[in-house]
Amino acid sequence: MAETKKSVEFVREMFLELSEDYIQHGATISDLRAVAIPANVKDHNSATQRAYLKKVLLVLLVPLLYGIFNRQFNIIKSFQGTRCLLPNNYLVWEFTRPIANCDYCRDVESPLTLPNLTKEEFRAYSYSSRPMIIKSAAHDWPARTKFTLQFFRDLYERTKGAYESVEEECQFLGFKSNFANLREVLAMSERRALHREGEDPWYIGWKNCHPQILDAMRQFYSVPHFLPDDAEIPYSNYIFLGYEEGAVMHLDYISRLMWQAQVIGSKTWTVAPTPECHSECKSFKFSVDATDVVLLDTRIWYHSTRVENDGLSLTVTSEYG
Repeated sequence: MAETKKSVEFVREMFLELSEDYIQHGATISDLRAVAIPANVKDHNSATQRAYLKKVLLVLLVPLLYGIFNRQFNIIKSFQGTRCLLPNNYLVWEFTRPIANCDYCRDVESPLTLPNLTKEEFRAYSYSSRPMIIKSAAHDWPARTKFTLQFFRDLYERTKGAYESVEEECQFLGFKSNFANLREVLAMSERRALHREGEDPWYIGWKNCHPQILDAMRQFYSVPHFLPDDAEIPYSNYIFLGYEEGAVMHLDYISRLMWQAQVIGSKTWTVAPTPECHSECKSFKFSVDATDVVLLDTRIWYHSTRVENDGLSLTVTSEYG
């Protein structure tokens, strides 16, 4: 029995370590609810623990086989050259995340909407898990006119190692589009880039961690001015860009709270509690307009987005905590 419990913990810890940069697309809420960690997993009944261990190992096997066929037997480039040995998968994260205390979502039926405010005014809300919208907080960002597909194309083409940085150090998120990497996105036809009639919609995201790219981008935006001075903010960001499709329902495996500035366009967000809180908490939707900043603990709130009004959406996202 002790050995079984030890094995369960080993698998859980292994998944946590291997899933650090897992891809932001995956299961729906109903899918995740169906495979949520059972409350009795901590039961000392050895049969229960053995069954749970088999369930976890099955989840390990499924994405592994998927990755083998999907990546043409090229999952592991080298033991030193890749940070995640297994294909990232939301079922994996669902099995390894801690069980949530439902206090975070109980009686929450909408985001807290606040006017553009100062650090002092925001202090009381600084580290809350309550979804929030800060209206017009990015209204003075030059990024509103500077951040275009052409801007990023020029920036990445002239910066040595920029594309490689996304592929090797950061992350590219293709969501439901057919793009394999950022280079393909920035090389798309003008018709598709503008979402002309007859062209497939597209929505993608990528993480920036190349110092020169970040320095160039920071000329046109800033960390939201209301965030507390003592907040830890990584020198990295994500850009989410595209039409219609948005991001599918998911959790984020990140270290801190999230802020996202709606630089161009508008989005509808859908947020939902974790499966174990479904009977006590509610899902809800809210809309975000250009220049608004969303604050959300995406580690415990499932969330998806949909771009509105057939227009282009561009957001800048990072963490704080």
